[in-house]
Formats: sequence, C-alpha cells, structure tokens
Amino acid sequence: MELRYPTLVGVGAAIAIIGALVVYRLVSARSHASAEPVANTSLLTRLPEYRRALRRHRIRMLVLAGSATLLGGAALIGAARPVDVTIERPETRNRDVVLCLDISGSMAAYDAELVRTFMTLVTQFEGERIGLVIFNSSAATVFPLTDDYDFIHDELDIALRALAGDPEVDYFFAGTFNGLGTSLIGDGLTSCVSSFDRVDTRRARSVVFATDNELAGRPIIGLDEAIELAKLRSVRVYGLNPEESGHDEQAVEMRALVKSTAGEYYAMSDRTAVERIVRAVEAQEATVIDAAARRLLTDSPAVPIALAGLGLAGVVAASRRWGS
Repeated sequence: MELRYPTLVGVGAAIAIIGALVVYRLVSARSHASAEPVANTSLLTRLPEYRRALRRHRIRMLVLAGSATLLGGAALIGAARPVDVTIERPETRNRDVVLCLDISGSMAAYDAELVRTFMTLVTQFEGERIGLVIFNSSAATVFPLTDDYDFIHDELDIALRALAGDPEVDYFFAGTFNGLGTSLIGDGLTSCVSSFDRVDTRRARSVVFATDNELAGRPIIGLDEAIELAKLRSVRVYGLNPEESGHDEQAVEMRALVKSTAGEYYAMSDRTAVERIVRAVEAQEATVIDAAARRLLTDSPAVPIALAGLGLAGVVAASRRWGS
C-alpha cells in the first residue's frame, strides 16, 4: 500500500505536535496559577479508594490520549489517500480492420449486412482496432481505427439506421458528395488504405472493400493505383462486389487486383460472402503483443477508516466519565 499524498502526513503530524505542546503549556500554566497548597493531605492520598480512583483516572487518560492519537493519525492517513498499487501488462491483438463502404444507392442493403455482421463481431474482439470509411464521389472517415468497442457499436448502429433511410441520421453521409460522379472507387480505396496510422510490420492490416464496382466519373486515383498503394503498405484488400454478372471485364479486373494484395474477392451472389470475408480477416495472424506496463492505483480506505472508528470508540468510552 502507498499514500498518494505522503507529505500530508508529515505536515499534519508536525501541526498536531505543535498544537499539543501549545495546549499542554497553556493548561500547565493555568493549573499552576489556580493551584492552592493544602496541608496534611497524605492521609487522604494513602486511602485505598483514592489510589483506585487515581489509577482509574490515569488509565482513562491514557486511553483517551491513545484513542485521540489513533483517531487523528487515521484521519491523516485517510486524507493522504492510501492506495493499492498493481502493475498491469495488458495484451493487445495486432489486427487492424477498416470497413470501406461504397454508399452509392445500389449498395445500401449490402453495406447494412456487412455493418450488422461487424456489430456482432465487435462483442468478440479483444484489442483489435476497427475503423469505418465511406465514399461516393468523395470519401469521409466516420471513425478512425479504435478499440473502444462501445463507441464502435454506437457508430455502427448509426450507420445501420442511416443505410435504412432514417432521416434523423442523414449527417452520416456528410462529406461523401464533394466531387463529381459516383462510386469513385480508386479514391475511396486510397482513403481507406491511408487510414492505417501505425507503421508496424507486425500488425495485420485489412480493408473490407464493398463496392458496386460501377465507376461513374473521373477519379483522382485509379483502382489499380490504389491497389499498388495497398501492397506497398502491406494491406490486404477483401473485395465484395454485389453487381457482378458472370465474368464481366470490370469484375475480372477487380478480382485480379484485390487478390494481388493477398486478399480475396467475393461476389454478393454468394450468400456466405460476408461470413467468408469475416473468417478470412480473422484467419490473419494476430499475435498477442504485450503493451506498455501500466501502474494502476486503487483507493484503499478500509484500514484508516477502521482505525479511525476504533479511535473514536476509545475517545467516546474514555470521555463518558466526564459526560455523566
């Protein structure tokens, strides 16, 4: 056990000692000034009753002084905040996942399914960080990578409501209509890949990239360039394309590009697509890392409270003679 404010005990003890000396001198001076000599008192002081009364008085004064000291000392220790100290070495998992959602009109239902799945997964995570980026003609970060799972759950719940058309949360889409065109997938993926804030080769980094793959407009960065950036930063891209119809050229290109990052490509016609993406992300190595040791302080007032209670009981018991 340690004291959070140890100097308070020293200062308080010094003040108490000085106060006790001042009181003792004042009482001594007053008693000497008012004392009157009385002759022939030896007969009285030798009486057994007198000696017993004197002994009881001295015992009572000792109990009173000891109890008052105990009460004051316990109060000082309590004011100094006794704490239990523990050293914790938390473990964190080194997996980062960014949900990268194309929120153009045709994607709402698919995005909602993906968000709903991750809301369930969040309850099972232990140290993994999740981020959410949405894009249409421009990209916007809904929330950066974080392991605050209560916050993530609340934000994903807002995303679900927005994707279902709830007008109260229209602000969810803010920042995604600042460009020309729709589904500018290269720009969107680039923003998602750039969301990883830690340059650490030990961290598994994944982007779950859901898009209808129907580019309408002129992006600043093409999909192939965004994929090259992902590979440069060791980010795996898991593509989900709900608009695939057979082996169309765009689908073939997207499949080849995302697989070149060591990720996977899924067509939304596959009813297990979302589940398989989640399993693939979880299958990535997520080594447990010892985070920096933390010194935890927990208030521990039980001992000074118990001692103060004992001292107070002694003061009350010893004072009853004068109160009666």
